[in-house]
Amino acid sequence: MRVASDQEEIAELKAQVAHLTQLVEQLYYRSGTAMPSGGFPSLDAPPTDIVDALRAGQKITAIKLWRERTNLGLAEAKDQVDDLERRLGL
Repeated sequence: MRVASDQEEIAELKAQVAHLTQLVEQLYYRSGTAMPSGGFPSLDAPPTDIVDALRAGQKITAIKLWRERTNLGLAEAKDQVDDLERRLGL
């Protein structure tokens, strides 16, 4: 049985924290409430990777990223990305 090194464990923990942070961002974003200060990005600005994809004309990529973050179905994720796109004026 292989024992993970400290670096591997830290990398795994960082990935888990990043995933949990994304889930918390989405909970606040979807509820329409402001996130508390203390390290979380402002909800006034949606996730940058999704906005970047929309600005680059890569709507399908934006929808895929949204689905990964929210675990929504395709139609619901598309509707939310469409709404985001409208709100951003893109």
